[in-house]
Amino acid sequence: MSSFFLFYCQYSLFTLAKSKKEDFPSNVSTATEDPNSKINEIILMQASQTTDNSGVPLGDGDLIEIRVSDLPELSDIKTRITPAGTILLPLLGQLQIEGLTAEELHELLKTKLGEKYLKNPQVSVSVVEMKSHRISVMGAVHKPGVYEMTNQLRLVDALGLAGGLRDDASPTIYLIRSPRKMLAKKTLSQEQDAIHKEMRLLKENNGSNGMVKKALPVINPIKPFIVEIDLNELIDGKTDRTNLVLFPGDVIQVPPAGSVYVGGEVKTPKGVALKGATITAYQAIIEAGGPNDKADMSKVKIYRKLPNGQKKVTLIDLSRKKRDYNDFPLQKGDVVVVGTNGPMAVLVGIRDTIFSRMFMPMPY
Repeated sequence: MSSFFLFYCQYSLFTLAKSKKEDFPSNVSTATEDPNSKINEIILMQASQTTDNSGVPLGDGDLIEIRVSDLPELSDIKTRITPAGTILLPLLGQLQIEGLTAEELHELLKTKLGEKYLKNPQVSVSVVEMKSHRISVMGAVHKPGVYEMTNQLRLVDALGLAGGLRDDASPTIYLIRSPRKMLAKKTLSQEQDAIHKEMRLLKENNGSNGMVKKALPVINPIKPFIVEIDLNELIDGKTDRTNLVLFPGDVIQVPPAGSVYVGGEVKTPKGVALKGATITAYQAIIEAGGPNDKADMSKVKIYRKLPNGQKKVTLIDLSRKKRDYNDFPLQKGDVVVVGTNGPMAVLVGIRDTIFSRMFMPMPY
């Protein structure tokens, strides 16, 4: 009896093990690797190593307090940064300070006062109220939203706050920034230093004989500035030009893979998924909320990357009378930028400034 019972137990265990094994087919993988997992690994690793606590760049609406010993005109000043990124101070006049930290503003004031008024000026700068210290990460990330800047952030820090890329995210992302914010702080990156030098050369060339001697990129302060960033460069170790320093108000757009990006003067700049269907430039613009108040639909540019890596730019007129025969079929990876109507942009800017003044707290 004992031998039969032992044989029965062994047979039962063998049958049970065999049935469990058949429940899990050997040709099915238990885990699927996220195609963006390597990028996310680098993002989270670099974001965790952030040690830059030098402060957040100042911006529109921030209230700052300035005290200068032995100078009655600046003994106790509270002033709010204007939408143009400037402050107006006695003796020193109007200063462009957007993009500077409080510490850098302190050094700037010491330098300017030391040049004319005091041998060793004792300057104090403090931020009384912060209004501009937010960035946005939108699109195919795990936690899209608006994030406060408690210290200076770089691109990977913002992507880390947003939980990294989703598995359907494109590795090509876009940073939308006002050009004046890029130029306000000249020492943040080589990118900004290069732009500043080019703008200075352009002014010098224009001032000599009215002709531009060298073709240099001109930044229009009305249009938003869109920077295309390939996150695959993080894998290749090219972090210097990919991991940009962020300014308050920056928007990072992460489109889904297999999409086109629509930016410029549209209501909701975003990545528009193709989903296997043919989509035209005008349809993509409508998907992005349509043109805004400052848009000029006769100036729509399509940026397309060619097989050799160069960019082809096509200008099309999608104004109401011409869009039916000018509309343009898009391909994966295309970027659509709606141009600006200059006079309308000025009127909208005046309107926005008036409204911001109406609802801004009274200056101290």
